[in-house]
Amino acid sequence: MDGDEFDQLAAAVDKLALNDTGLEVTKTSGSNSEVQGGPFLGPGLRIGFQGLLHVEIFRQRLMDEFGLEAIVTQPKVPYRITSLPSKNNNLEEPVTRIVEDLAEWPKPAERVKIEEPVVQVRIVAPVEYVGNVMKLITSKRGFGLETEPLDEETWLFTATMPWAEVVTDFHDALKNNTAGYGSLDTSEADPPFQESTLAKVDLFLNNDIVEPLAFVCHSDQAQAQARVVCQKLQEVLPRRQFVVVIQAKAGNKIIAAERIKAYRKDVLTTGGSKTVGGGDVTRKMKLLAKQKKGKKKLQQTGKVSLSQEAFNSVISRST
Repeated sequence: MDGDEFDQLAAAVDKLALNDTGLEVTKTSGSNSEVQGGPFLGPGLRIGFQGLLHVEIFRQRLMDEFGLEAIVTQPKVPYRITSLPSKNNNLEEPVTRIVEDLAEWPKPAERVKIEEPVVQVRIVAPVEYVGNVMKLITSKRGFGLETEPLDEETWLFTATMPWAEVVTDFHDALKNNTAGYGSLDTSEADPPFQESTLAKVDLFLNNDIVEPLAFVCHSDQAQAQARVVCQKLQEVLPRRQFVVVIQAKAGNKIIAAERIKAYRKDVLTTGGSKTVGGGDVTRKMKLLAKQKKGKKKLQQTGKVSLSQEAFNSVISRST
């Protein structure tokens, strides 16, 4: 996307935001900004949505009204990372920084303390969905859960939750678990950060790292969530003339993997049902070996395009 196309996108989003109060738009990069976009996706806008359904409606309106197609990536979360003194960094005292771009995530060998932002959540839901709401909060690593009956039909739930769990698909999950009746409100917790054992999971397609698909989760959930993402990517990525190998790595270890089979052309027949080489097995084996060699070369040089569904696989990985 060049500067002119980015300006068209920014203008279109500004117009959509006039009658969509749920959008929060911030220009993060572009021709008139000093902040550069990422190396994979280029310039973009930082937009706040109210859930995955809101994302789909926004993208459809952008296409229908302005003829523009945009990719919505997973939300950015500010982690507070403190580098501790060690022999490898020669630091004399701890150094703290805020990391939003996962490309700046510390290496596995670095000695660091990682803190994630937490928020206070308040949920109002009908009494018949009490069990569903409590289970949902627990599954999203919520703690300090308190309940209070507001009346005979409605309960209030208060808990502290990691912002990374709330900002992705929590709103959609709450609606699904309360038949649409649950409502959510958040505010900053005190303290706003909490130390946690987190792991960055990198996604690879044919051994090429895809930084925009990387995500951070609790170490205990890394393998399970990586498997979900790999399986979803296997479903949404298009088949190619070559095999696509999907791998998820935490640190230097592969924790999940899937394969997308290649399309296979029948090289042993020509002109309908006529068999190449007749009954000569040697000729047939040579043709199959040549095809296999060509597909292996394609696998090394071919590129896999990413759709919105690929990013949704990461956003909704915990469901």
